[in-house]
Amino acid sequence: MRIYTSGLGTRLAGSALGVGFAALGAFAVFFRENAPDAAVQDRSLWLGITFLIAGISAFSVSWLVSDLSNVWCRPPSRSLWGSSRRTGRTD
Repeated sequence: MRIYTSGLGTRLAGSALGVGFAALGAFAVFFRENAPDAAVQDRSLWLGITFLIAGISAFSVSWLVSDLSNVWCRPPSRSLWGSSRRTGRTD
């Protein structure tokens, strides 16, 4: 496996998102004992596990995929911003 460092801002933002998901998932799993009943404990456990999987996935994908344009949203190209001025539309 190769760790890519191009697009560092997007990779760091994706990593931060992954760490946030993982932290929220760990909180939900470890503090489920404080839930008022068994049904809420079960929901907290599985929500936490889901968030942990999402966090680990987001963190690892942010560093192991070479082209992040299909993973995280790519900003629109600059040519789209001024299209109404070039075409003369006034909507």
